Amino acid sequence: MRGPKPATQPVIERVARAVVILASVWFGFTAFWGLFAIPGGGHLGAGSAGNVMAAEQMLKWHIVYPAWNWYDGHPPPPSAYICHHPFGQYWVPAVFLAIFHHHDFVVRLPATLMSLAIPPLLYGIARERWGAGMGAVAAAAYVVLPISVGFSQFNNLETYCIFGALLFFWGHSRHMVTGKRRHLWASLVGLCFACSGDWAGYLLVGPMVVWALVRAFVLPVRLTPRFNRSTYARWWALSVSIAVGSVLLWLILFFKAGQLIDWVGAAQARGGGEGLKLRAVLDARKTWLDFSFTPLAILLGKIAAPVCLLRLLVTRRDEETYSLSLLFGAVAQYLGFKQGADVHIFWPHYFAPYFALALAQLVHASGAVVGFVVRRFSLRLAPVVAAWTALSIGLVPAVAMAHDGFKSLWVWRRTGGRYDENGILIRSHLDMLDVVEQVINPRTIRGTPIDTHPSAQWGWEHQWKFQGLNEDVLLPLSSTPSAASHPFWIARPSGMNADEQRKIVGSAHVRVYGDVWLVDQREPAAPLDAYSMNEREPNPIEWLLFNPTEPHRQVGTQPDPWLTWEWRMHLGQSALAPTSEPGTLDEMRIAHNIAVLHGDDATAEHWRERIEAQIDRTVTTKYDTGLALIGVRLVGGVEPRIEAWFETSKPFDGDDYFAVRSSVSGRAPFSLIPPDTTDRDSAFPGSLPTKLWKPHCIYVATTVLNHRIGIEQYSGRWIPRDSAPFPHRTDNRPDTVLLIAR
Repeated sequence: MRGPKPATQPVIERVARAVVILASVWFGFTAFWGLFAIPGGGHLGAGSAGNVMAAEQMLKWHIVYPAWNWYDGHPPPPSAYICHHPFGQYWVPAVFLAIFHHHDFVVRLPATLMSLAIPPLLYGIARERWGAGMGAVAAAAYVVLPISVGFSQFNNLETYCIFGALLFFWGHSRHMVTGKRRHLWASLVGLCFACSGDWAGYLLVGPMVVWALVRAFVLPVRLTPRFNRSTYARWWALSVSIAVGSVLLWLILFFKAGQLIDWVGAAQARGGGEGLKLRAVLDARKTWLDFSFTPLAILLGKIAAPVCLLRLLVTRRDEETYSLSLLFGAVAQYLGFKQGADVHIFWPHYFAPYFALALAQLVHASGAVVGFVVRRFSLRLAPVVAAWTALSIGLVPAVAMAHDGFKSLWVWRRTGGRYDENGILIRSHLDMLDVVEQVINPRTIRGTPIDTHPSAQWGWEHQWKFQGLNEDVLLPLSSTPSAASHPFWIARPSGMNADEQRKIVGSAHVRVYGDVWLVDQREPAAPLDAYSMNEREPNPIEWLLFNPTEPHRQVGTQPDPWLTWEWRMHLGQSALAPTSEPGTLDEMRIAHNIAVLHGDDATAEHWRERIEAQIDRTVTTKYDTGLALIGVRLVGGVEPRIEAWFETSKPFDGDDYFAVRSSVSGRAPFSLIPPDTTDRDSAFPGSLPTKLWKPHCIYVATTVLNHRIGIEQYSGRWIPRDSAPFPHRTDNRPDTVLLIAR
């Protein structure tokens, strides 16, 4: 039963509603931000798209199983069925696919809608027993946690289980008070979501269901608050029936597919870590945990656990079990599957709803203590002071973490939910996906195969956008019978050396789109053509719905004369110099190089002066190979970049690249997150191999800044890609500091 309303309850409820509305609007923004964008690389893009593509198999082939073998044109055999998890995370997207068909927003929409419901559900759960103020505390605490913010549109099992468990708890609390059938059904529907999302769903709700058994059928009546035993027993019996029945359903389906052994093997693969000390395991993941939750939330979560247990023992009410039940499931999932937790930063997501409810219980207990003290002086003021004290104390952590929650959103989306990826290079692939969408898809029938060079790093995000199979092919198949059925070949020049590039352009008509090479294999060989990607900052609507962390790209329909000249000249093809006046800084660079190669020193000096006026000349470095770093340029916007501008006095001996690493040296202002101890690779090789660079010409090495929260230093050094000598600084320092970002 809900406690008596103090005299200030109407005021507190208005304040609480305002807080919940604000929290819900903010969390709704995080869930809807970029809803219609192409799914890129990483967990948020490729991971979500993989689940939806598995769901497409069910609709296409009229089967109940999610399956691999996407777009191969044949019904998947039972060996291709995905039987590692319950099928809810596939069945729900299948409903959306049936309604909306294959569109990018379908990848995110199911999780987005469930995330929208989470703050109100937390508010409703906490309000039911501890008052509106504690409902506001729970909702606010959840929506500022970086891990909640980052994965609010993640179409994966965590969102399904969290939504389902909270709906299960809320419906039960309301049903206990009202006895209405709709609240009973809400609880049972939530349980269906939790138990069909993942095996962790059973762990999240299991302890509460066990407690309900003890309360209803074991404890003497005098030891538990009064409740309608028959109504309660019916809810419990139906809940257990759903839990047990769903387990049997999954096992029967796995058995019919012949996948029971594979299911056990998948669980073992996610496990591991036997014999390792808990402290060592947690220390190894400390950086991820600190960023995902902040040390403040981790500390408060530890303090709250025994308080929540004590509250349960004293009050013996169901609402006091919710956070403990969530904690049990989160701990079992996080510690029981070490391999999964070591690879997936989102693995501890289940601790987020625990923290939200546990914080409400902790501050409610603090308010009760204050009220007990005040009651000795004034019975009338005691409930007022207790309520306002609890609300005020409870909102302090949310306010303190709000900065990190807000800043983390961009970091999560820029990296596809990978954060620092343990130092590994991170690429969104959205530049290539724009080429697939704008150039390849309009010229192919869905299901047509595509040939991919290994440099393309073709993954789930590419399959989702292209909707066809790919085959690894080193060279284009021009003039072969396969070219008609495999029209396009795609690659990244940054993943090829100079000799490989020369060989390809000598045997095919290559179209260049930034760091993407495309060959229509039905065409005869011809000189290379390069097209501008026409990158620009997104307008407000594009930023909100389509391009939140990427520039808007509109692929050119005609070859760009500046880019075409540069590529042809370096690859030994005939090239006509552009006759127009350069308009962009990069065109000025190319104009400078044209003048150098034509021996026009005056014009070259003119463009060099124009270039130097727009770059930071305080960062200059000389190398022992005659190479010089003449300056850097910081490019802002939705995709911040640092450009290193080089001039070489003689040809490179080999294929080298300017490798940039970043390290976090200090905490950001107003941030609770300690410096990330992982040094991260940040730069891919350039599209034009250094072995092709011409003496006295200017070239640019660009690094995308996936800036973490903190004071981050970006430093570069030259790295060889072959056995030839490579540049070293003449002062023997190993690195060149390009930027210190705050």
